[in-house]
Amino acid sequence: MLQQDYLMRLLLQFAEGVRRSIEHARLDPREAADSLEEELARVMDMDADVLLGLAPESFASIARIAVADERIAAYIVFTLALEAHYLRCAGREAAAALRYGQACAFADACGVQAPGPDDIPDESDFDALLAEDGIAPRA
Repeated sequence: MLQQDYLMRLLLQFAEGVRRSIEHARLDPREAADSLEEELARVMDMDADVLLGLAPESFASIARIAVADERIAAYIVFTLALEAHYLRCAGREAAAALRYGQACAFADACGVQAPGPDDIPDESDFDALLAEDGIAPRA
């Protein structure tokens, strides 16, 4: 029970950080991408510069170990894909391609659906993901 409470609290904090980034993206996609990197590093308890600089397969191997619960994997895949989109909007194509590759490699490693190359994650996708875990979207 204690582990469930911890995971739910971690998930709620992560979700709030992702929501803030989604709202920020309307003004500054680069800043939103940076904010998502911080959230990913926090939820995986790893240094962002190291973790998010890894080749996709290396990222997937290390992140798989760092993720305490399989449910969190879907959120990480979504967040990586969302960050890739924001990076593309900010003109950082190489970083966007790396994040997209990391999202796909991690999804494959965890048995989570990978984002399509033309998929653009949005707030409604995130709310649907939260609803699957019984978390109500923000009103």
